[in-house]
Formats: sequence, structure tokens, C-alpha cells
Amino acid sequence: MIVRATRPRANPAGGGTVLVCVTSPFALAAAATAAVWLPPVVFGWRWETYRAGRDFISELGAAGAPDAAAVNATFLVGGLLFVAACVALARAAGRGAATLALVSLVGWSYIVVAFVPCDAGCPAEGSPAQALHNAVGALGYLGGGIGLLLAARRGDRVRRAPSWLAVAAGLVAIGGLVAMGAPELADVRGAAQRVVEAAIFAWLLVDARLAGAVARPGA
Repeated sequence: MIVRATRPRANPAGGGTVLVCVTSPFALAAAATAAVWLPPVVFGWRWETYRAGRDFISELGAAGAPDAAAVNATFLVGGLLFVAACVALARAAGRGAATLALVSLVGWSYIVVAFVPCDAGCPAEGSPAQALHNAVGALGYLGGGIGLLLAARRGDRVRRAPSWLAVAAGLVAIGGLVAMGAPELADVRGAAQRVVEAAIFAWLLVDARLAGAVARPGA
């Protein structure tokens, strides 16, 4: 259930104020986290040969995977919710839209890969679809990581996640991206991806929780 808050706004037609419904950033962030984290657990458990520590999350939606269609649908939902949470955070803050646009690339990458699944095994090289899948995924983590580093410098009018958390999440995202592409770490690339995802979503949840549903009046 998406929680909504209301705030008064002057009625341009006169006659007092009107109530504007605003979706809570935390509700969106929590929904995005559930949509992204729960399906891999469920569908990974259903696939006997899948190993979370070794295999990428995208492999659950790859061509020929047992539940590919359902997994890719969850990618789409999770990506849309992530982007919506970033938009809600930007509105609550009243500034920092460019920074959050970079962070939202994580969500956009989920949206795109929902329609461009990887080849079986998610290899470094493969079909044109695999090349696009890899490029979009890398852009999401790299852009998101840079956005998180920039988020540590924001001076918003609402409370935010600690700067150290944004910096840590940004460094983990970029460092994890490098680890995922290292051939010598192929056996733990799935674990590396999940550490990256955990860092990003931890920041999103804390930032959204502290920001609140709307910017405080007079802040």
C-alpha cells in the first residue's frame, strides 16, 4: 500500500486552501526495495542450479530461465518504483534534482533490462541484446554511484541520510561494478552485485525516511 500525505496549498481561484496529495518517498523506497529484493530470493530458490553468490540477478530473467517473464516483470515494477522514489525525494528537498537524476539511473537500468534480458549466463560478450544489457547495467551502477557521491554534498532544506552513508554507497557501487567485471572474481560476481544493491537501497531507505513526505513549511 502506498502511503500518501496531504499538505495545504493556496487555492489560486480563491476561497482558502486546497489539500494536495503527496506520495511518501519512504513508501515508494520501501516498495522499490521489496520489488527488487524479494523476487530474486523467491525465483532463485525455485531454480536449483542458480547460485546467488556466483550468478547475476539478471540471469533469473535471461533467455531460457525458468521464470524469465515473471522476473523481468518485477524488474520493470522495481525500476519504476525506484525512479518514482527519486522524484519524490527531489520534490521533498526542493533541490538536488540533477543529483537524484543520476541516482535514478539505477532504476532506469532495471526498466530497460526488463525489455532487454541478457543471454543465458549473462556473459561479458554475446548477442547485441547482451551488449546493450551490459552497457545499461554498467551505466546504472556508474551513474548511480556518481550521484550518491554528489548526494553527500547536498544542502537540502529537509533532513537527509548522513554524508558518510552516501559516500560509502557511492564507492561500493563503483567498486562493485569493477569487481563484477573482473574475470578472476567470476565466482563471486553475484555476491558483488548484491553488496552494491544493498548499499544503494540502504541509502535510499534512510534518505527517504529522514526526508519525510514533504518539505517542512517555512524550512
